[in-house]
Formats: sequence, structure tokens, C-alpha cells
Amino acid sequence: MNKIRFSPQFTFLILVLLVFDVKAQLDNSLKIIKEDGSIEKMDNYVGLKLSMSNAIETFLVQTPTNKIDLYPNTSNIGKISFNYRFVSFSIGFAPRFLPGNGDNEMKGKTKTSGYAFGLNFRHWFQDLSYTRIRGYYLNNTRNYNSEWVDGDPYVQFPDLVYKKYQGITGYSFNPKFSVKSLTTQTERQLKSTGSFIPMVLYRYYIIDDRTPLTSANSSQRSNNFEFAISAGYHYTFVLKQNFYFSLGFTPGFGYNFTKLYTRSRSENIITRSKSPEFRWDGRGAFGYNGDRFFAGAILNLGGSSFRQEHTTAINHGYTSSYQVFIGYRLNAPKKLRESVDEIQKLRSGGF
Repeated sequence: MNKIRFSPQFTFLILVLLVFDVKAQLDNSLKIIKEDGSIEKMDNYVGLKLSMSNAIETFLVQTPTNKIDLYPNTSNIGKISFNYRFVSFSIGFAPRFLPGNGDNEMKGKTKTSGYAFGLNFRHWFQDLSYTRIRGYYLNNTRNYNSEWVDGDPYVQFPDLVYKKYQGITGYSFNPKFSVKSLTTQTERQLKSTGSFIPMVLYRYYIIDDRTPLTSANSSQRSNNFEFAISAGYHYTFVLKQNFYFSLGFTPGFGYNFTKLYTRSRSENIITRSKSPEFRWDGRGAFGYNGDRFFAGAILNLGGSSFRQEHTTAINHGYTSSYQVFIGYRLNAPKKLRESVDEIQKLRSGGF
């Protein structure tokens, strides 16, 4: 895992923002809405957040005789997020200046982009996202080339494209537990509490090898639809109002439906399969959530596995990732506040 070093300029920026945040608290200039003393809403402020994460999509296909371990040449991903009340939007990018993103000669070139949109209400939350990655390398090249040594270029797949469309719908049972304080920072958790949270995940993803066909090779494309139901418990510990840490674990079960195209110059073969899938997700977070300034870190551990129907191949997907972020709340423009107020007046019932 790459070591993260902050420049003196970055450290100075954090100190300045902390000073302004303390001043804001002393002036008591924020309009605070408190519900049962457990949650503090930041309805009059727009949150801007900059984050860095190493959450990348990797693939492992294992059979009794083979193991294929594919990685993109992207170690860290940046994200800019806009959060206001119950709406969130973010843009992901992977510039070369981030640590671990510039070694194209050894691991090939990878292009990564992503977008996410979310709606977060008192109980319900909805996340939608899109990710596109082009360019992978074979992490276990040594298994296929006995002469390979550390420092040699890996086997590369520059035309391997991954696209993902994903949605998550969840429900938090405890109204005193703030999901938004952990995800969008449009609220603050003031008292320690937890909640049981069931979720439904639906994901459509494509893995497409776009290598040009010749008389001596073939390529594959798989279209996959994954549907899973999971449920877990999350708890936030609040320390002196502004500091917190949180833990959660969510196991789940679902099905993965695959349509595989095997392409060659002479013929195209289509096979279909469906497989039960087990998945799990663990999350730990800690941070500072002040009146204006907020910062923190998140650790995610997760995995999934399913056996391809009518084969001995087992597909594994796994993640072990961190995210660090800083953000600041700005006064929301009057027109934006009035527009959202009107929307909330029109809403009725359950959320």
C-alpha cells in the first residue's frame, strides 16, 4: 500500500480551515436544526469534498489448473463531490500525478472515469453510479512466464474494457442514526447510536476484450447482471461532538447472470449461465465533522464469489480500499435554498 505524504502547503490549508471552523463555532453563526439531540442538519450549506481512494476493480478467475488475476494500472482515484441536503453528485478521475498512477511502461496504460449520484432521506437512500476502465495487466504474470522477474513488464491487456452501471437502495431503521453524516457530511451525528440497514444492490457490468481479431486469436465479451440483497448493522461512536468513528458489517446473497460472447474470425459462440453469489462488506471510518470544515478516512473490506454454471471456474471479486477526504461547507445560494424548500414542501409521506 502506498504511503501518503502531505505537503507543507496541504498541511497549512488544513490548519487554516480548522481555525475558521473553530471561529464559526465560537460565533455560533450557523442555523442549526436538531432532532432529539441526536442529529444536526446542515440545510443552509453546500458541502464541497475532495477525496482520494484506492478503490479499484480487480478480477480473479480461478480453475483447478489456471489462475487469472487482472488489475488496472490505477493505484489511486480522485473524486470531487457536491452535497446539498438530500442530493449528492460526484466525478471521479485518475490523474497521473496521484501516487502509483504513472508506471505505464511496466503495467500498461489505464484510463479511468466515473460518476455518481445519490438521494439521501431520513430513512431511505439511493445511490447510482457509472464506472469505465480501459487497460489491465496480468498481476500474476510469473505464473505464465517462468523467466519473468520483478522489474520486467507485466503481460498487458490495453484493449480490455470494463463498464459498470450500479445502483444501491437502502433503508436505515433508526431515525436517530445519520447515514448522511458518514457519506455526504450534510448532517452531524451528535450522540452515539447504531442502526440495522438492509440494502438491495443491482449491477450491470461488461468485461470486453477489444483486441483486434486475427486468424490466430479470439476474444471474449461478457455481459453480467448481478442482483443481491444484504443486511447489516452500523454503529457510530461520537467523541466530544465533532469527532467520531464508525463500524459496520453487511453480508448478502444474490445471483449473477452472465451472457458470454466468444468471438473469432470464423464464428461467434454465445453461452449463458446463472450462478448464486455470496458477498460481504465491512466498513470502518473515523473523522472530524465540524460546523464548516470536515475531514476523515474510510476503510472498506469486501468480497464476492460465485461458481460459473456448468464449469469448475470460480470467479472472485474482492476489494480492500481506503479513502481519505477533506471538505468545507459554503453558504447555499438563496435561489438554491428556496428551490429545494419548495420541493420538500411538495413531498409527502414516508421519506
